[in-house]
Amino acid sequence: MKKTIKILAILLFSPTSIFGQDISSTDSLKVVKTFETLFVAIETDDMDTLTNISTDRIYCIICSDYPDLTDSPYIFDKKAFLKNHLEKIKNSEPYQRATKSDKLILVRGNDHRTDITAFWTIYKQDELAPGHEGVQFGVHFKKVNGEFKFAGMETIP
Repeated sequence: MKKTIKILAILLFSPTSIFGQDISSTDSLKVVKTFETLFVAIETDDMDTLTNISTDRIYCIICSDYPDLTDSPYIFDKKAFLKNHLEKIKNSEPYQRATKSDKLILVRGNDHRTDITAFWTIYKQDELAPGHEGVQFGVHFKKVNGEFKFAGMETIP
């Protein structure tokens, strides 16, 4: 609960222009609500909620070992993603670190996969190795009928 209040305070009292991209306070709050619902549903294996808050197709670059940079190996049907990949993600170190991270950045996306991506810093610069740029865990959200739905996951780099 404290973490939720901290994130909401940061979003409400921060400028709405993040990295030169305007994201309204309303959209910021909707994304926060959706990712909190997503994380709780993942932790409790609430498949009904996960089904309701997810888009029909999920982009998941961390679900595939293909070296292909096109969408095709990384796009999964919602049911297939929830059945075949969610448990592995739930138990992964990047996901676990994201759920504990205090560093959140919202980035506006303008493509078919995402409208807003939430990035959590999971490794700071030089934390993994000297000179390493750090790692972020990203969750994609697509606006559908005025509400944000979970649309994908990735790590950067």
